[in-house]
This record gives sequence, structure tokens and C-alpha cells, in this order.
Amino acid sequence: MKTDVISSKREIRILKAGRRKRASGVNLIEVMAVTAILTITVVGTSGYRYYSSLNAHWAQEQITAARLGQLLCGSWAGVEGDETYDPEEHLESDLEVDVLSPPDSLPPAFVLLGSYRITIEGVAYDCTLAWKDVTPELRAIWVSVKWDWREEDLSNPDKAFRKSFIIITYV
Repeated sequence: MKTDVISSKREIRILKAGRRKRASGVNLIEVMAVTAILTITVVGTSGYRYYSSLNAHWAQEQITAARLGQLLCGSWAGVEGDETYDPEEHLESDLEVDVLSPPDSLPPAFVLLGSYRITIEGVAYDCTLAWKDVTPELRAIWVSVKWDWREEDLSNPDKAFRKSFIIITYV
């Protein structure tokens, strides 16, 4: 009886060892499934990184435009909204400023001071400055900053939108 128990324990151990050896391998279907999952993950991560960097670039253009508008407004307000203010004279040493032709339209009752193209880090910002006397002691200063906003579009890669910031301050 004792030998029967011992031999059956040995048989069980041998059977279990045989099962482990057969189940320890990786079959082709498992390898293909893991490869497909990793491929999808890598492609998704690459797309995420691409669009994240593209959106960061667009955000930088918007921040630059807003800061440029504030710079022009502040510089012009610094000379108390004088009609002879010239951004080329005040900003030429720091920025590349070129004179543009007058824009097609202005806000009602505003007088054009001038239009300028200011290029920063390869992006051209078209700036228009205008003013209006609200009262004899109060002058409104209007600054518009426009630039081309390129958007990814596979059907039309040259597609661009005109984005703008408008800042008004009083002196």
C-alpha cells in the first residue's frame, strides 16, 4: 500500500513537470499580439508628440503677437499717444520693422498712425496703429497685430488663416 502511494506521488510529479515544460513556450499568436499592441502604442505616442510640439509652436506665435501688441501699446503710451510716434525709431534697434501700405479698414473715427511689418523668429506680424481723441484730455490708442496661422491640413498644406490681436488703451 505504501509503495502504491509513493509511486502515485512520483507519477503526479512527473505529470506536473511534463505539463510545465509544454506550457512554458511562447507561441506565434502571442508574439504577433504583443507586436501589434506595441506598434499601436508607438504610433499613438509619436502622433501625440508631433501634435503637442505643433500646438506649442502655435501657442508661442500667439504669445509673441500679444507681447508685441503690448510692447507697441506701452511704447506709444509712453510718449502719451503722440501723433508723431514712430515704431521704427523707438523699436528699430531691437526688432526688424518695415513700413507697410495702409490697411483697407480701421475702426470708426480712428485716425491711422501707420502700418508696419515686424518680423520675430521668422514670423511676420503686421501691425496697424491708430488713435482717436475721446475727450480733449483722453486719447484712445488702437493697436492691431495680425499674422498667418498655418494649420495642418493634408488636403491643402498651404492653407493659412489670418489671426489677430487688437489692444486698445487710453492715455
